[in-house]
Amino acid sequence: MIAGSRRLTGAPKGVALVCALAFAMACAMAAAAPSAASKPGEAVAPCEACHGAHGEGMAAAHVPRIAGQSAQYLKKQLDDYADGTRDNPVMRNFAKALSDQQRSTLAARYAVMPATPRPQAASPRPQTTALDAVQQARGHQLAYQGDEQRRVAACNSCHGPDGVGVLHAAPYLAGQSADYLTSALKSFQQDTRRNDAGELMRSVAKQLDDADIAAISGYFSSIQ
Repeated sequence: MIAGSRRLTGAPKGVALVCALAFAMACAMAAAAPSAASKPGEAVAPCEACHGAHGEGMAAAHVPRIAGQSAQYLKKQLDDYADGTRDNPVMRNFAKALSDQQRSTLAARYAVMPATPRPQAASPRPQTTALDAVQQARGHQLAYQGDEQRRVAACNSCHGPDGVGVLHAAPYLAGQSADYLTSALKSFQQDTRRNDAGELMRSVAKQLDDADIAAISGYFSSIQ
């Protein structure tokens, strides 16, 4: 782990990019369909249209890097998209078109890819804004200590030291783009993403303000 060929004149760049990604994924899915039909157990890979050939993601469109993420986490996200537990119109249609075996195969495929540093030229604009000393300190505090007054646990207590991830428990955060991490936190904060066990991420995100989200997103993004 985005409409047609009509040109989107006057549309914001981000909207146009997401529409272009959705169109690219649709084309990839259509091209892959005959193969999937003839070989039910073989996974297809339209994922590359948005997540990249090496699972590197695309920050400008809030598409996460999935290379090196645990197979269990990736499979759960695909299952959640397929059954509607996690909502995204592009991913829902993609995941529903895959068999359970195909979702498992794709998850395993991306899990063994190395989570290499993001190429700086992969995005049409800088992926992160450098944090100043105050923001860096706040991001470090939230990662390592949390904020007792706001009842926010340290991110590392679930996501591992410096957000490296915990197998079978939590995905890695280190090296994800700040754009994606920000959008993910805001989706938990606004209740538009609800596939967190025990509503844990929602309860944390709702205690953070915009400055906190920028600080923690930038902090983890800076860790390659």
